Amino acid sequence: MAFLIFSFVAVAIPYGLERFYFARKFGFFAAIFWLFAFQVSVLVGGEIMLENQLGHSMPNWVTSLGYAIGSFAYLTIGMTPIAAIVAALGFGAVIAANRFLRKLAENSN
Repeated sequence: MAFLIFSFVAVAIPYGLERFYFARKFGFFAAIFWLFAFQVSVLVGGEIMLENQLGHSMPNWVTSLGYAIGSFAYLTIGMTPIAAIVAALGFGAVIAANRFLRKLAENSN
C-alpha cells in the first residue's frame, strides 16, 4: 500500500504544479496522472472481483484472464510514476535553463 501512496504522490506533484503554477487544465502530466488513476482502478477492481465470490463462479479462463490483466497492471503501475518523475525533471531543467539564460541575457545588456 505504501508503494501506491508514494506512486500517487510522485504522479500528483507534477500534475499539481502543471495545474496551479502553469494554469493548464489538461496537459502532459494530467494525462499521466489520469492514466495512473485508471491503472489503479483496474488493479483494485480486478482484485476485488477475483478475490470475492464473483471470481469463484467464473470459468477458469476468465479468472486466468483477470489474473493476467492484474499482473500487467502491477507491472505498468510502477512505470508511470517513474516516467512522471523523469519528465518532470526534464521539464524543470529546461525551465531553469531558460530562466538562467534569460537572466544572463538581461544582465549582459
